Amino acid sequence: MSRAALLPLLAALALGCAAPPAAAPVDAGRTDVALDAPTPDAPSDVTAPGPLSARIEGAGFVYQGEETCLTVSHNGGPGARFAWILEPDGVRASTERACRRWSDLGAFRAFVTVEARGMRAEVSAPLRVVARPTTPRPTASSTIAYDPARREVWVVNPDADSVTVLSDEPTTRLAEVPVCDHPRTIAVSGPTVAVACQDDGALWLLDAAGRSRRVAVGLGAGARPYGVAADPRGGRFFVTLQDAGRMVVVDATTGSITGSVEVGFDARGITVNAAGTALVARWRGDAEGARVVQVDASDPSSPRRVGVGLLQVQEDLDSDTDNSGVPSFLGALAFGPSGRDAIVPALKANNVTGMFRTREMLSSQTTARAVLSVVSPGAPGASPSEAARYSFDDLDYASALAFSPQGDRLFVALQGAEIVVALDPEGFNITGSIPSVGGAPQGLALSPDGARLFVQGFTSRTVRVYDVRDLSRAPAPLADVVTVSAEPLSAQVALGQRIFYASRDPRMSRTSYLSCASCHLDGEGDNLVWDFTQRGEGLRNTIPLQGRGGVEHGPLHWSANFDEVQDFEHDIRGGQGGLGFVADAVFHSGGHDAPLGASKLGLSSELDALAAYVASLRRVGPSPFRRDDDAAWLASRARGEALFRSEETRCATCHAGPRYTDSAFAPGTRTPVLHDVGTLGPGSGQRLGGALSGLDTPTLRDLWRTAPYLHDGSAATLRDVLVTRNRDDRHGRTSGLSTAQLSDLETFLRCVE
Repeated sequence: MSRAALLPLLAALALGCAAPPAAAPVDAGRTDVALDAPTPDAPSDVTAPGPLSARIEGAGFVYQGEETCLTVSHNGGPGARFAWILEPDGVRASTERACRRWSDLGAFRAFVTVEARGMRAEVSAPLRVVARPTTPRPTASSTIAYDPARREVWVVNPDADSVTVLSDEPTTRLAEVPVCDHPRTIAVSGPTVAVACQDDGALWLLDAAGRSRRVAVGLGAGARPYGVAADPRGGRFFVTLQDAGRMVVVDATTGSITGSVEVGFDARGITVNAAGTALVARWRGDAEGARVVQVDASDPSSPRRVGVGLLQVQEDLDSDTDNSGVPSFLGALAFGPSGRDAIVPALKANNVTGMFRTREMLSSQTTARAVLSVVSPGAPGASPSEAARYSFDDLDYASALAFSPQGDRLFVALQGAEIVVALDPEGFNITGSIPSVGGAPQGLALSPDGARLFVQGFTSRTVRVYDVRDLSRAPAPLADVVTVSAEPLSAQVALGQRIFYASRDPRMSRTSYLSCASCHLDGEGDNLVWDFTQRGEGLRNTIPLQGRGGVEHGPLHWSANFDEVQDFEHDIRGGQGGLGFVADAVFHSGGHDAPLGASKLGLSSELDALAAYVASLRRVGPSPFRRDDDAAWLASRARGEALFRSEETRCATCHAGPRYTDSAFAPGTRTPVLHDVGTLGPGSGQRLGGALSGLDTPTLRDLWRTAPYLHDGSAATLRDVLVTRNRDDRHGRTSGLSTAQLSDLETFLRCVE
């Protein structure tokens, strides 16, 4: 099916309609030949050189819009007659050579009948119409990168603070290179390998041959660089700064920053085509949709933001094959080889449905699922736009992708299901799959000939290699290489991390849709507001796990309805549709089946490991709003902190101490300290199915990255918290503050770390 034909079917694709049968793999060297017996009236005196045979030459890959000629070779001799039919629209020709221009992309066939010497041969051959790949090819940020000059593969090890170099064929580990704090993505440009160091605020440039650091490029405290992609034209790298909200251009030789442009908070994945058009994905969606930013980097010294494309929220789609919601966690995206359109893998999170909002219940099949969006760059002066969307069935977050060299196949990794699927990028028909590719696959890379696929497993610390030339059956790994010399986490925390991401485990989710990472990827929050009314709660803004250390900050959730991480067994068995990690007989005895009831510690080694992993999430990091070398900023922050701690505002009454919260249970009880600060409303719901008298105090740490604010997300900005949603000064005494004082207070709050 062509992309043009696909566009009117956007709604149908979003509904998750069953995919049509997969097209047969294209094999340019094969034709199908069927011979008829001689016709009854054939002259008896004809001396035949043998049975009539024929073959179509020139089939295989055909480039869209370019005239292509197919020729039939045969042994019919002079006077043979020909009848061609060329898909998709049945164009006919009656000569030995048939020429035409194909406008539709996709898999088709050419048919020709040859009649000669009283016999007839019917021949067909596959055609694959693709857009001509550009030279140079587009690039994209990824956790794994192929170095064609040295036939090596580079991969990041985020938890080990290292990168690993692998040989291609056979695949073996050549070296593990210590680098920086929390490397996230990696790219190769000529002799240079670039590593985005998220928690170091730097880009490391390595010598590819020597495997040593050449320069560390400082990108600013709190910048949190994430995506790095090589300029297809060579000589530089494009880097996204997630918290600083910028894209910078770095010279691959000197490490100097040669250009910079604002692209908005949460910038992560980046892809660049040969014309210098860059698309940057903002990681998290919101109530309006998800966003892809287009940058004109044709002049890399002065990149220019062109516009922002909105991937809209979808409604009224809930069924067993799709759900409503917004694309979320846009961590990767990539142009196809032609550089025309990009495909964005994501999770579609259902921030639409719920008993309060729509009077419909969320089920494990309508909460979230993997989704792909096709994004077309805008013309000069126009924003990029979403051209199509495809939802997967029974699969969770689409975390990574890679195109075959001709663009005829698209490989997509499904993180929690631990599977890679191959699709036709035009019709999104699934043409093959590879199961058990490693824990939480987050990166894919192909060899230049497209024959071997390298899959990076984040939680298994592996790269698995597959021969993907024939996917008529699932291939076995050619190699399974451990990328780290030693596991960087304790055995219990490492097990907990694996469980946290694994939706394929039926104890976590019986249909491979949901895991803890579905809302808390990387231990952060999705910044979405969910309708949990059916769970006995209400509208609930996702709280990050990172920086909270499990229960170090007190009870869990806005209503303090859990007192241990093991209580998530209730959400796993309920909303996620999992079997649970505690044996049924144990769970339903001794008061274990009630939150805040008997402790679940020790009931399941896996559940305890999950709690250990969540407890390990203590890092927040520096704020991108800090200006420690700016005297005016320092003065504003000091005034803001003084206001925060003063009796005038009384902010510190509840947001006290180093935790910036008074979250706790009353001594000797399981009665939480809750506050009604005037923000409760009809959608606030209940607490454990009973009355909601107030809310648990959230920490103020990392406020800069957790908007929208309040339990129901009703405050888009900190100013809204302080003024618009602060009725009668019940949430701090701010009504008497001047505009300047409010600004000072915001300066302080944006830097609580």
